[in-house]
Amino acid sequence: MQGLFYRVMQRFFITNADIGRKDGKENFRSPGAVLAIGNLDGVHKGHAALLSRAKELATEKAVPAAVMSFSPHPRLFFQPDAAPFLLTDDDTKTTLLEEKGIDCLYSVQFDAALAEMSALDFIRSLLVGTVGCGTVIVGEDFRFGKSRLGDIDILKQAGEAYGFELQTLSLVTDDKAGVFSSSRVRDCIRAGDISGANALLGWNWHYPVTVLDSERDDSGLTCLSAKAANPAVLPPKPGGYTGFARITGGNPAANTIRKVFILHNTPDLVRIFFDARFYTAPIPAGATLALHPEDETKTEGLSAATAEWLMQQGNKRESS
Repeated sequence: MQGLFYRVMQRFFITNADIGRKDGKENFRSPGAVLAIGNLDGVHKGHAALLSRAKELATEKAVPAAVMSFSPHPRLFFQPDAAPFLLTDDDTKTTLLEEKGIDCLYSVQFDAALAEMSALDFIRSLLVGTVGCGTVIVGEDFRFGKSRLGDIDILKQAGEAYGFELQTLSLVTDDKAGVFSSSRVRDCIRAGDISGANALLGWNWHYPVTVLDSERDDSGLTCLSAKAANPAVLPPKPGGYTGFARITGGNPAANTIRKVFILHNTPDLVRIFFDARFYTAPIPAGATLALHPEDETKTEGLSAATAEWLMQQGNKRESS
């Protein structure tokens, strides 16, 4: 059974210097593995279908299920000054892949050398020479290599020559006949439609912030000032959101603030308000929070002071 291969997902970082090397400090080869390839930003429901098929094939063949992704995201390499667009940071993506039952993640450094690598060299040097997989599975629109000239026809021909099998997956659509895509998720988040984003993702999207300072007033209302933890991650639409927050590290249940109000102004100014009875421990500067915003401002279950403050913020937004 596949569970015999890895109890915890293994993660390998592959640099250009590692590609094709036989004398490296790590053995990257995974003979026979089923390898899904893609950026997988957001690990949305379309990606989940690809990963599910990879896992199914790996179980049938009694081999590891692996993923090859790229870091940084190629768009960040080609457009380093682009506006924030990532749906997940590397840690979140890794966690999501592990939850999908993936045994091994190859995180390939995307640099100038990889950007210039031809489609054939990508296959020969990276897939065959470095990883040594048995099956490659990609979406039907997969493109790769310099100038994105590689496609599934080239992969199929190479598989016949080098001894790996190719499987492709049709693009997955929802009941609105729209293809699940990272772009659709981004559009929802930019519009403040968090529930729409979550429906496309299949998990509750969150936004990582770093705490700058904390203060608590006499009524027990705590206010945290924070900024984006990763400037490349897409922020929510400016405005107010209810939701919850988790302090990273440790026990998730113990580190969850069950009810928060998030006032997102800019990536460099995020304020999180909550009633002290929902979390009593001090939260130090430098702590990282995963903010889980919702679409609507709801006050039930909050103290009178918190509810009054939320109403005041809502009135300010309506009159602005």
